[in-house]
Amino acid sequence: MDDFLSTKEMGWLLDRSAASVQRMIRDGEIEGVRLPGGFRVPKEEALRVARERIESGAGRKLSDRELEGLIDKVLTTNEDRA
Repeated sequence: MDDFLSTKEMGWLLDRSAASVQRMIRDGEIEGVRLPGGFRVPKEEALRVARERIESGAGRKLSDRELEGLIDKVLTTNEDRA
């Protein structure tokens, strides 16, 4: 997992479009930064958001290592499909 995720990658994690993620950043729902290449979501924020979503759905706690592994798997799977 890189230090920042693109809005497209964050969208894969949230099952949302990149435009929805950009709106979420502008509305302050998730933390992001605007760079010359577009919005990016810091790794720590991606972990926080993913943890909330996964743990509320699964009903169990995940270690950072487990969570990063799941995120990497989602990103790799979607990159392979693109």
